[in-house]
Order: sequence, then structure tokens, then C-alpha cells
Amino acid sequence: MDILNKTIKKLSEDEYQQLLQEVSGKKRNKPYMVLETTRTRDIEDSEMMHILQVNPSAYYTLKSRLNSKIAAILSKKVQNPIQTLMDEVSRVPAHLFGNNREFSVRALRELEKQLIEYDLNAELILVYKTLAQLHLYTEEYEMYETKFNKHVAFSLAVSKAEGLFFRFIKKLGVYQLNGQESDLEEVIMLKRELSNICELYDSHRLYVLYNIARIYYLCNVPHKLDGLKSRELEMEAVLQKMTQIFEKYPLDTFYQNIKCITDMLYFEYYVRTANIVRADHYLQRVHEAMPDLTEKHLLNFFVVQFLRSKVLKFQVDGNLDHLQYYADKMEKYQDIDMNEAYHYISMKRFMATVKYYQRDFQGAARKINELRNQMSLKHFLYTDIDSKLFQALQYCILGDDSLCMQIISSLKRQIREQDAEYESARYMMKMLKTALKPADYRRKIKRITEMWNEFEQLNKGSFPVLSYVKADENVLRRMSNPIKD
Repeated sequence: MDILNKTIKKLSEDEYQQLLQEVSGKKRNKPYMVLETTRTRDIEDSEMMHILQVNPSAYYTLKSRLNSKIAAILSKKVQNPIQTLMDEVSRVPAHLFGNNREFSVRALRELEKQLIEYDLNAELILVYKTLAQLHLYTEEYEMYETKFNKHVAFSLAVSKAEGLFFRFIKKLGVYQLNGQESDLEEVIMLKRELSNICELYDSHRLYVLYNIARIYYLCNVPHKLDGLKSRELEMEAVLQKMTQIFEKYPLDTFYQNIKCITDMLYFEYYVRTANIVRADHYLQRVHEAMPDLTEKHLLNFFVVQFLRSKVLKFQVDGNLDHLQYYADKMEKYQDIDMNEAYHYISMKRFMATVKYYQRDFQGAARKINELRNQMSLKHFLYTDIDSKLFQALQYCILGDDSLCMQIISSLKRQIREQDAEYESARYMMKMLKTALKPADYRRKIKRITEMWNEFEQLNKGSFPVLSYVKADENVLRRMSNPIKD
């Protein structure tokens, strides 16, 4: 039931009852049965067809119409606090044909002030065009024509900046999946282009876009991490200014939907600088907002970055409650399409990592196996190798020697032609094979412990694998024990 299933289960009881009324009139017809069954159960399409007594063609037609109906109803609920101002903008062309020119000019000048304050450049273009036409026979015509041309250029710049921003976060995700220098160069180029546009104009919207991109860049590009701690005062100042901007413009739809990002950026920064006390403060704030965050598709990148940082924090403080908080609900309700490779892979890997630290090694292996079955990772060699090693590690811990060796054999073929890039991956495979060989138990534990320490030293190069995995004494013993429980 995929999308329908997720959507129905996320609705509050009041929203669901209203939807039920609008879709079916609460009559026990087929749409009613689909909604009620989906609301209360996780059900396969085949079972639903049996309940409804319909063939596949009729069922998929019903489901398609139902999805369209629900989408139309729910779209009306999307909040747009600036709608009143937009309604005024929609009436701008009518001012050309108003009965009182002076009244029209005064109304448009008042609207101009509000649009300037909210940085709504596309809407200002329409206002200046109309004001210029109303002043066609006065000396002020040239002034408004100049403003019109200026804001056409400004609007194009903002539009380009928004495009660069979203391309930046997409490419940063690809870089984190592949670790390729060519992807990093494109990330740097996109950030530079965004910076160039922001330097041309004094705009709070451009300021927000650029600094979100810049902070994620500083926190996720290896050669920038060393100097990150010295930027604390700068980071505080930037994020405080962003918070002030969000508070100053309560009607701005974009700002009111992304205002939680400041807490996520604080958390990202303090985790990267190992200031766990400060990171904990912002972690609690983000946790409070999680139900709202997971419902907004546009925020998937920021949610995934937050989860990556949670794993880094866990490796420092070992707080499992913080790591697993909301994980089950997120997996159930987060709407991530498989086309969003970075988001989809990262979410699956996070869920597998949580299972691993919960000592549910079977569940951890299953999550990664689901990912590898659902999505081809051939375009992301680094992630593919990492995922296979994680899965092989789980099988080693579980004592499933045949599955572990099967993955190791596949990996050996895969990285045979690679140079020294995957030295730590090769060493991990060697360690896993050592763990599978029969040997004296005490000597084996000592050897595996030594090898894990050596692996961690090797694993600091350009392509670190399993960097999110820590092995305690319990894990090392289970890897070494030839009789698994």
C-alpha cells in the first residue's frame, strides 16, 4: 500500500475522520474499506484485493483515484502564512484599470514596502511594472522602469541561487556516497558560484541560502574539519542572525518551514567539534521537532545529515537512547523515494547501524540486504564496498560463515583493480577471514583485537570503511567465538 499506507497512518484522528467523510461519506463502500483497513493494519495489495473482491485492474484504478482524491484534499491543508500578501499581489494588474489613479499608486507603494521587507522579488517585478505604467506621463516613469529592470535581474539572481543551493546539497550527498575528488570539485564550484551571487546583492534570503550551504560544506569536507573548532564565534554569529531573520518574517512560508535547520546546524557543528555538552542541548530541540521534520519531503537532506551526526555523537558518548530515539517511527513514516539515492541509502544505513548497536545483528544484516536488493549501488562503488563489509561483519558475528565468505569473495573481485584506495577494506576482509578460521579461542580473541586496532589506524585515509562501527569487547568475542549463540 506504500504511499497510501504512510499517508493514512500519519494523519491525526480529526484529519482522518474529515478525510473519511469527504472520500466516502462514511458509507461502507470500497474507498471506505480501503481507508479503514489501511488505517489499522499493514496490508499487502493481494490481500486488499481479496477483501474488496476485485481484480487487479479494478483495484489499481480504485487506488489511483483514491490517491488523487486524498492529494487534492491534503493539498488544501498546506499552510501558507503569506497568502494574504499574495492575494494583494494577485490584484495588482487590476490597479491599471482602477477608478482612482492616486489610490492605486498609494496602495501599490504600500505593497512595495511589504514585498521589499520579505524579499519577494518576483512579486516586486509585477508591482514596478504596474507603477511604471501608471506613471507613463510623469517624470517618475524612468525611476520605476529602472526599478523594474533591476528587480528582473535580482529575481533571476535569486532564482539561480536557489537552483545552485539545491544542486549543492544533491552533489554533497553524491560526494558522501562516492568520496570522489571530481564530486568534491563540483561541490566547491557550486558553493563558489552561490557565494558570488550573494556578494552582488544585499538579501537576507541569499544570506540564509549561502550560509546553510557553507556550514554543511565546512562540516563535511575533510580538509576543512581541522580548522572548524576555531570558527565557533563565527558560527554562533551566523546562526543567531539566521534565527533573527526567521523570527522577523513570520509570514514567510520558506522560512517558517526551514527554521528548525538552525538547531540542526548547531548540532552538526558541535558534534564535529566534539563539544558533546552543547550538542546535547540542540539534540533535544531537534528531537522535539522530529514529528514535523519527517513529514516535509524537502527536508530529507537535512534529516539525513542530522542522523549521520547522531551516529558520530554516539561513538563519543555511547548514549543509545539518543541514537535510537524516534527511529522506528521515522522508518515507518519518512517519505524517501529511491531516486533520492543519498537520502535512501543513508536512511537504510542508519537503521542498520541502530540495529547493530542494539545488538540485533540479524536485523542489521537484514536492513543492508534490503538496501542492496532494492537499489543498485554500482554507481556508488565506495558505498557498495562499505555496505557489503557491514553485512559481512554481521554474518561473521552471527557465525554464518558461508554468507560471510560469499560477500568477501564478491568484494575481492570488485576491488581487485583498485589501487591502494581501499587498503582498509582489504584489511577488514583479512580480519573477517581470520575470525572465521578455527584457532585457540584466547589467542584468537587477542589476534582479532590487535587486528581491529590496526584496522582503525589504517582506516583514516581517503576511503574509510565502517567508520560508523565501533567494536567493543563483546563484539570482538562474538567474532572470535566458533560457537555462536
